Amino acid sequence: MRSIVLALLLALSASQAPAQSVLCSSSERFGTTLVRVGDSERKVIQAEPDRTVRLETPQGGAAGYRYDFYKYGRTVQVYVQAGIVARVCRVREL
Repeated sequence: MRSIVLALLLALSASQAPAQSVLCSSSERFGTTLVRVGDSERKVIQAEPDRTVRLETPQGGAAGYRYDFYKYGRTVQVYVQAGIVARVCRVREL
Protein backbone atom coordinates (compact mmCIF):
# COMPACT_ATOMS: atom_id res chain seq x y z
CA MET A 1 0.00 0.00 0.00
CA ARG A 2 2.84 2.39 0.82
CA SER A 3 4.50 1.78 -2.51
CA ILE A 4 1.28 2.72 -4.35
CA VAL A 5 0.97 5.95 -2.38
CA LEU A 6 4.65 6.75 -2.96
CA ALA A 7 4.35 6.09 -6.70
CA LEU A 8 1.25 8.29 -6.85
CA LEU A 9 3.01 11.16 -5.05
CA LEU A 10 6.05 10.89 -7.32
CA ALA A 11 3.84 10.94 -10.42
CA LEU A 12 1.98 14.01 -9.21
CA SER A 13 5.15 15.90 -8.29
CA ALA A 14 6.76 15.13 -11.67
CA SER A 15 3.76 16.48 -13.56
CA GLN A 16 4.02 19.89 -11.88
CA ALA A 17 5.50 22.47 -14.27
CA PRO A 18 8.17 24.75 -12.81
CA ALA A 19 6.55 27.92 -11.53
CA GLN A 20 7.49 31.31 -12.90
CA SER A 21 7.00 34.51 -11.02
CA VAL A 22 5.55 37.37 -13.10
CA LEU A 23 5.48 40.92 -11.78
CA CYS A 24 4.10 43.77 -13.89
CA SER A 25 4.95 47.37 -13.10
CA SER A 26 4.90 50.77 -14.76
CA SER A 27 8.61 51.25 -15.52
CA GLU A 28 12.00 49.57 -15.99
CA ARG A 29 15.53 50.90 -16.35
CA PHE A 30 17.78 49.68 -19.18
CA GLY A 31 21.20 51.20 -18.56
CA THR A 32 20.61 54.95 -18.52
CA THR A 33 17.22 54.71 -20.27
CA LEU A 34 14.01 54.61 -18.23
CA VAL A 35 11.07 53.06 -20.11
CA ARG A 36 7.63 53.81 -18.65
CA VAL A 37 4.06 52.96 -19.57
CA GLY A 38 2.91 55.64 -22.01
CA ASP A 39 6.33 56.13 -23.65
CA SER A 40 6.75 55.74 -27.40
CA GLU A 41 7.90 52.56 -29.11
CA ARG A 42 11.01 54.40 -30.32
CA LYS A 43 12.34 54.61 -26.75
CA VAL A 44 12.05 50.83 -26.36
CA ILE A 45 13.79 50.17 -29.69
CA GLN A 46 16.64 52.51 -28.75
CA ALA A 47 17.19 50.41 -25.59
CA GLU A 48 18.10 47.53 -27.99
CA PRO A 49 15.85 44.58 -27.06
CA ASP A 50 17.20 41.03 -27.30
CA ARG A 51 14.07 39.65 -28.95
CA THR A 52 11.01 41.02 -30.74
CA VAL A 53 7.72 39.09 -30.90
CA ARG A 54 4.74 40.19 -33.00
CA LEU A 55 1.48 39.77 -31.10
CA GLU A 56 -1.62 38.67 -33.02
CA THR A 57 -5.37 38.73 -32.51
CA PRO A 58 -7.27 35.40 -32.61
CA GLN A 59 -8.10 36.17 -36.25
CA GLY A 60 -4.41 36.63 -37.15
CA GLY A 61 -4.19 40.41 -37.34
CA ALA A 62 -1.44 42.44 -35.72
CA ALA A 63 -2.14 43.42 -32.11
CA GLY A 64 1.22 44.92 -31.16
CA TYR A 65 4.73 43.84 -30.22
CA ARG A 66 6.48 42.35 -27.21
CA TYR A 67 10.11 43.29 -26.71
CA ASP A 68 12.17 40.98 -24.48
CA PHE A 69 15.23 42.10 -22.57
CA TYR A 70 17.28 39.33 -20.93
CA LYS A 71 18.83 40.17 -17.57
CA TYR A 72 20.50 37.88 -15.06
CA GLY A 73 17.81 35.57 -13.62
CA ARG A 74 14.87 37.33 -15.26
CA THR A 75 13.37 38.50 -18.51
CA VAL A 76 11.79 41.94 -18.85
CA GLN A 77 8.91 42.00 -21.33
CA VAL A 78 7.73 45.34 -22.71
CA TYR A 79 4.35 45.21 -24.47
CA VAL A 80 3.66 47.88 -27.12
CA GLN A 81 0.24 48.52 -28.66
CA ALA A 82 -0.45 51.26 -31.23
CA GLY A 83 3.11 52.58 -30.82
CA ILE A 84 2.75 53.18 -27.06
CA VAL A 85 4.16 51.10 -24.16
CA ALA A 86 1.14 49.38 -22.60
CA ARG A 87 2.74 47.12 -19.97
CA VAL A 88 6.15 46.26 -18.49
CA CYS A 89 6.50 42.80 -16.88
CA ARG A 90 9.37 40.97 -15.20
CA VAL A 91 9.47 37.17 -15.47
CA ARG A 92 11.78 35.45 -12.99
CA GLU A 93 13.27 32.14 -14.03
CA LEU A 94 13.25 29.75 -11.10
